[in-house]
Amino acid sequence: MTRTMAPAMLIAVLSALIAGTDGLHIQGFPGGSVGPGFVSVPISASKRDAALHKRADVSGTAEIQIPNFRTHGYSIELMIGTPGQKVEVIVDTGSYELWVNPDCDHSSRAKNETIDGRPTATLDTPMTDPDACRKRGQYDASKSSSASKPDGVEDTVFQYADFTTAEISYEKDKLAIGGLSIDGQIFGVAKTSNQTGVGIMGFGPPPWGFNNSGMYPMVLTSMAREGVIKSPAFSLHLNDFNKSQGSVIFGGVDKKKFSGALAKIPMKPVQMKSSNGIDFDHTSYYVTVKSMKLSKPGSSDKTYGSFVAALDSGSSNNILPRGLGAQLCTDVGGKMNSRGTNCAVDCAVRQQAGGVTFELEGKSILVPYYNLINEETTREVSWCTVMVSDHPTLNLLGMPFLRSAYAVFDWRNANLHIAQSADCGTNIVAIGSGVDAVPGGNGECSGSLGMASVVNLGLMTVAALMSSLVLVL
Repeated sequence: MTRTMAPAMLIAVLSALIAGTDGLHIQGFPGGSVGPGFVSVPISASKRDAALHKRADVSGTAEIQIPNFRTHGYSIELMIGTPGQKVEVIVDTGSYELWVNPDCDHSSRAKNETIDGRPTATLDTPMTDPDACRKRGQYDASKSSSASKPDGVEDTVFQYADFTTAEISYEKDKLAIGGLSIDGQIFGVAKTSNQTGVGIMGFGPPPWGFNNSGMYPMVLTSMAREGVIKSPAFSLHLNDFNKSQGSVIFGGVDKKKFSGALAKIPMKPVQMKSSNGIDFDHTSYYVTVKSMKLSKPGSSDKTYGSFVAALDSGSSNNILPRGLGAQLCTDVGGKMNSRGTNCAVDCAVRQQAGGVTFELEGKSILVPYYNLINEETTREVSWCTVMVSDHPTLNLLGMPFLRSAYAVFDWRNANLHIAQSADCGTNIVAIGSGVDAVPGGNGECSGSLGMASVVNLGLMTVAALMSSLVLVL
């Protein structure tokens, strides 16, 4: 999920965030593991729970709206304070700060409304449902003996590209993640927020640069400074849509989570224009998509043009240039709703061979249909959505892409390393230091995505497919 900030506000925030951490140490903590030079943490996929009651009555509606950016999420558990308080946050490569305690009373997006006189329902997702929000835990600084207020850090407001906002104040406390505990980590605590039921752990590069040691240190920076990992680098494996767990490894690469070679792609800032017309350089995990190719049985391949996009694990959709998302929706066999925000498609398409291949600089990543198409279920209905949409300026490769790509983010050398995602076990190798810090060589998984996975997925979901329906009338 991409956070937006005007240049003037950015400068004000940067001047306030001058602080440091007190140090860190290893402690036993369930749900993760520490090896020589790395920390591995499981991430869990949050999907719609059919047992959750709906927040809107969809009977007789012409359309169902699902918010673009976060119909699903990938989360990790943190323990904050002394004694530790468990809090769940989503893994977001599109923003850069950690904050907790969303306002569950204002997390919902559900509503009934009309479009051109036709009834429409907007449903809550696992990321916005108030009941799910309350189960994720809240941090209370007054109950922690190690909590303190950081000096010189002022309250601020986060605003994201999906119009989610959070007004936060900063705390300084012990943060445990995986098998690692960081003393005196600075993070945000929401005083108010809207349209989100989960806090965010930003893994994106901070706007003051990858290696600037004078600013407020991100969690990754804290780990590298204390020598627990040799370089500020991490790898991300979301895993397939039908899998419930992936991993993030600080300071390491899992050779059994990808096939082929990791392609190195330099990270470059992209020039953007603010709302008041000022040009500024924006740093994120940008890649150039040289071309995009759609393949499906019984049809000729279709190729689309190039564009630049950021890798954003907090976005449920691939957000494509204006018109491209709608065209891809049509070519897959789907139908966009009247707002151009959701592409409904027959769930049987998820079982097809083929998918969309993204041609990057030195690497092609195939996103099969079962990773490109989400299946949603409530107690009443089931439906499928091609997770693409359009935007004139904001282009993102979100969860559908990152489910199929194994990505390593090397801050010190400002490089991305990308390969085709796979899963054939575990063999974690530590990331070193220097210009060749990320281990070379091929992944240890052989072959490519094939029909076996698709057939297996089809068998598991056949009952849902029999009752699925497309909810654009």
